[in-house]
Amino acid sequence: MTFSIRHSAVDDARRHRQFERVEMQLLFLISYPLCLIAAMTGRLALHVSRRRTRPAQSVFAEARASVHAAIGYAFNV
Repeated sequence: MTFSIRHSAVDDARRHRQFERVEMQLLFLISYPLCLIAAMTGRLALHVSRRRTRPAQSVFAEARASVHAAIGYAFNV
Protein backbone atom coordinates (compact mmCIF):
# COMPACT_ATOMS: atom_id res chain seq x y z
CA MET A 1 0.00 0.00 0.00
CA THR A 2 1.41 3.35 -1.04
CA PHE A 3 0.48 6.68 0.43
CA SER A 4 1.25 9.91 -1.28
CA ILE A 5 1.18 13.31 0.28
CA ARG A 6 -0.01 16.11 -1.94
CA HIS A 7 0.90 19.63 -1.03
CA SER A 8 -1.22 22.27 -2.58
CA ALA A 9 -0.39 25.92 -2.97
CA VAL A 10 -2.96 26.70 -0.28
CA ASP A 11 -1.20 24.42 2.20
CA ASP A 12 2.15 25.97 1.35
CA ALA A 13 0.78 29.49 1.82
CA ARG A 14 -0.81 28.53 5.14
CA ARG A 15 2.44 26.99 6.35
CA HIS A 16 4.38 30.07 5.27
CA ARG A 17 1.99 32.43 7.11
CA GLN A 18 2.19 30.28 10.23
CA PHE A 19 6.00 30.30 10.08
CA GLU A 20 6.03 34.11 9.70
CA ARG A 21 3.62 34.46 12.63
CA VAL A 22 5.88 32.37 14.88
CA GLU A 23 8.93 34.26 13.66
CA MET A 24 7.25 37.59 14.45
CA GLN A 25 6.34 36.42 17.94
CA LEU A 26 9.93 35.35 18.61
CA LEU A 27 11.27 38.67 17.36
CA PHE A 28 8.76 40.46 19.58
CA LEU A 29 9.84 38.47 22.64
CA ILE A 30 13.49 39.23 21.94
CA SER A 31 13.02 42.91 21.10
CA TYR A 32 10.47 43.91 23.76
CA PRO A 33 12.87 43.95 26.74
CA LEU A 34 15.34 46.07 24.77
CA CYS A 35 12.67 48.57 23.75
CA LEU A 36 11.28 48.61 27.29
CA ILE A 37 14.71 49.53 28.64
CA ALA A 38 15.02 52.25 26.00
CA ALA A 39 11.58 53.64 26.86
CA MET A 40 12.37 53.61 30.57
CA THR A 41 15.67 55.37 29.93
CA GLY A 42 13.84 58.02 27.94
CA ARG A 43 11.37 58.52 30.77
CA LEU A 44 14.19 58.81 33.28
CA ALA A 45 15.88 61.40 31.08
CA LEU A 46 12.64 63.40 31.02
CA HIS A 47 12.42 63.14 34.79
CA VAL A 48 16.01 64.26 35.29
CA SER A 49 15.55 67.21 32.93
CA ARG A 50 12.58 68.15 35.11
CA ARG A 51 10.07 68.35 32.31
CA ARG A 52 6.61 68.07 33.72
CA THR A 53 4.86 67.05 30.54
CA ARG A 54 2.94 63.84 30.92
CA PRO A 55 3.65 61.23 28.22
CA ALA A 56 0.76 60.30 25.96
CA GLN A 57 1.04 56.57 26.68
CA SER A 58 2.45 54.22 29.28
CA VAL A 59 6.05 53.06 29.11
CA PHE A 60 4.83 49.55 28.22
CA ALA A 61 2.66 50.82 25.37
CA GLU A 62 5.55 52.92 24.10
CA ALA A 63 7.87 49.89 24.14
CA ARG A 64 5.25 47.74 22.40
CA ALA A 65 4.71 50.36 19.69
CA SER A 66 8.44 50.68 19.04
CA VAL A 67 8.82 46.88 18.81
CA HIS A 68 5.99 46.65 16.28
CA ALA A 69 7.57 49.46 14.25
CA ALA A 70 10.97 47.74 14.27
CA ILE A 71 9.52 44.33 13.38
CA GLY A 72 7.64 45.93 10.52
CA TYR A 73 10.96 46.95 8.99
CA ALA A 74 12.34 43.43 9.47
CA PHE A 75 9.44 41.87 7.55
CA ASN A 76 9.40 44.57 4.88
CA VAL A 77 12.70 43.41 3.38
